[in-house]
Amino acid sequence: MLTIIGCGNSNRSDDGVGVWVARRLMQHVQEAGRSDVRVFDAGTGGMDVMFRARGADKLVLIDASRSGSEAGAVHRVPGHELEQDYAPAYSLHDFRWDHALHAGRRIFGESFPADVLVFLIEAGRLELGLELSEPVREAATRVAAEIASLIDSYGATAGAGETAPVDGDIHSIRIARGSLHLARELCDRYFGGVESVAVVVQGGRAILMPLRGSAAGGLLLKVRNARGDRVVHAPDFLRTLGIDESDAELSGTATWDPGIAGLVLDLARSSRTPDAATPAYLQGIA
Repeated sequence: MLTIIGCGNSNRSDDGVGVWVARRLMQHVQEAGRSDVRVFDAGTGGMDVMFRARGADKLVLIDASRSGSEAGAVHRVPGHELEQDYAPAYSLHDFRWDHALHAGRRIFGESFPADVLVFLIEAGRLELGLELSEPVREAATRVAAEIASLIDSYGATAGAGETAPVDGDIHSIRIARGSLHLARELCDRYFGGVESVAVVVQGGRAILMPLRGSAAGGLLLKVRNARGDRVVHAPDFLRTLGIDESDAELSGTATWDPGIAGLVLDLARSSRTPDAATPAYLQGIA
């Protein structure tokens, strides 16, 4: 798995250059249909970097820098040269991605990537603003193109011998207390780099669809545990299917439909709740 993480504050002009690059790479990954590449916008959250990086074979980070170089200069640095130990304080606000590299390696061991490359783009302006300065935008475009080439070549060398994801594979899912519980493997395959999803009933089918970009809205695809399993809290959606938060735990399956780019849910009562062959809440959408 190749994981790419953009860092920075998009409200402070050039400080958001890492996020700018990450958002363009999200589109590249989506258009390429790559399930072995994940792209995240971590903002200023060092903890997010640490947990997002876990399980990757290779990690690429992008952020702004202030080293005294001219605006738009690009520095490519191996991650091990930038790792820093973290001195505990009363707040984790100052826990940055360089701390995350050090802490992640100590906490997760072999599950944390040893191959880390950091792109630092020299900032020109850091005042409040939503736009990158011209030299930084040009540098960000070059960096995005370089990482896109890395993505395109990654599959030729990484994961050789692995079985590519097959559309139509059936995955187990679970429903409990108004939430959909999804295994990490399922999310890595179909929702890599995705922060939120849409849950809809379309054409008589209940569907989970990935949403790209922070402005897309939808329901958050939250990390549920240290293993990386995810959860979508969707009580209102489930009520439209006749499933209440007070109902017993339910189980079901999900199948990816490439035609609609969504995960089609087939929900059935779990073995703990005996019922007729066709649950009442499925009769209207079968």
